[in-house]
Amino acid sequence: MKQYLEIFTFTHIIFGSFALVSGVLAIVFNKGGKGHNSSGKIYYWSMIGIGITAFGIAIPKGNLFLLMVGGFSTYMTLTGYRFLQFRRNPNLKFGTWDFLFIAIGFLTVLIPSIYLIQHDWGKIGGIFPVFLVFSGILMTMLTGDLIHSKKLHSYPKGWFLSRHISRMLGAFIATVTAFLVQNWQTDPVYIAWLLPTVILVPLIIYFTKKFKVTSKQLKSQMPTQNS
Repeated sequence: MKQYLEIFTFTHIIFGSFALVSGVLAIVFNKGGKGHNSSGKIYYWSMIGIGITAFGIAIPKGNLFLLMVGGFSTYMTLTGYRFLQFRRNPNLKFGTWDFLFIAIGFLTVLIPSIYLIQHDWGKIGGIFPVFLVFSGILMTMLTGDLIHSKKLHSYPKGWFLSRHISRMLGAFIATVTAFLVQNWQTDPVYIAWLLPTVILVPLIIYFTKKFKVTSKQLKSQMPTQNS
């Protein structure tokens, strides 16, 4: 078991390093350009690798918070890429894999919640606010995706692009957070956990506004029904 965890931890660090570098490059390069697309692919697969190895470490060690953060970042990465696919292919429908992603996302919140209910919250310390923030964001995304799944055909391409960028940036925030927590001790502990969110969320807001879709645009692009 010890050797197994060492291998997974080492692999997790490698994927994390690639994700941090490629993530920065994807942010810096012009969106849609060759540099962005190449670094974005490396970032995507690195994030998937991070998620798989995070689960491999968290489950045997019983580290439910690593499980939650791993599920959080993996869900954002998978759905971020799916929104790009929906943008490129208007005929693509919300399917089995999408609902599976959502189900896993709910489990990622449910399992730590059960753990917190069964144990004394006071013993969790400064990590509890972190759980509230991350689980709140993830639950908002999960319910929102279920609502949007019924009317994807009515949204213009800009809407999908903004979702793609915000999800990928959200996953990047989770990666930076994990790096800080492992290498920087703060008092209280939740400072290192929440600092990347505070600093990088403005980037998400910026790109969301850049590709903002108004309700008027949505109505104008919705298919009309013959009377």
